[in-house]
Amino acid sequence: MSTLKADAITAVTTNGDLSISGNGSGGLNMASGASATPYNAGTKSSGTYTPDEANANFQYAVNGGAHTLAPPTNNCTIVVQYTNNGSAGTITVSGFTKVDGDTATTTDGHDFFYYITKLNGFSLLTVKALQ
Repeated sequence: MSTLKADAITAVTTNGDLSISGNGSGGLNMASGASATPYNAGTKSSGTYTPDEANANFQYAVNGGAHTLAPPTNNCTIVVQYTNNGSAGTITVSGFTKVDGDTATTTDGHDFFYYITKLNGFSLLTVKALQ
């Protein structure tokens, strides 16, 4: 079990969200991993999808048509699992500092992990095919 020192707590909101910092005396030590519930971002078929880490750092979406993917606004890391449906279209990326990895297809049933990192004005997108 981990102990959280009082001076490591930076904010507690009215809805119970807790902000912690590794700057307290003794720092922040997690002795075990953490699980997360993924956010269903729905079907993307037009417009621009800008993932928001406030929804979750793990998200999933259906590629249901041509649309644009943009980096998040805040510093964060997000993984989006995209699943193509029968209407899947090209996902155009816009605003990323660097894009690398596999080439996404529009084949029905194909899945991809889109690893997104935004930090200090830079953004990186790495695409990994899961088939």
